[in-house]
Amino acid sequence: MFIDFYIENVKCQGCKNTIIKELKMQEGVQYADVDIETGLLKMEYEGGEETLLKVKSKLRRKGYPEKGKKTFKTTAQSYLSCAMGRMSEPAKFEIPTINFDPHQ
Repeated sequence: MFIDFYIENVKCQGCKNTIIKELKMQEGVQYADVDIETGLLKMEYEGGEETLLKVKSKLRRKGYPEKGKKTFKTTAQSYLSCAMGRMSEPAKFEIPTINFDPHQ
C-alpha cells in the first residue's frame, strides 16, 4: 500500500534522517521519504491499518506527530530526535538492483 500524509516538526536533514531510520526498522515498511519543507511523508508498506498505526505511534514518540496533533511534548522531543539525526549518517531506503545477464 502507498500513503502520503503530513507530519509536524520536520525542520532539517537531521529530522529527516531520524524519521527514515526509524521507519527502516519498522516491520512492514518498504519505502519512506519525507519532504523537509512541507513535512509530507510518502510511504509504501504492508500490513494494512495495523502497520500504519504503529508507524504513526513511533513517529509521535520521536516528536513527529501527524499534522494537527502537535503538542509541546512532541515539539521538545523532535529537537532531541533532530540532534540524534544530525550526528548520524544520512538515511535512505536502498532500492535493490537486479543484475541481468542474458547469456546465462
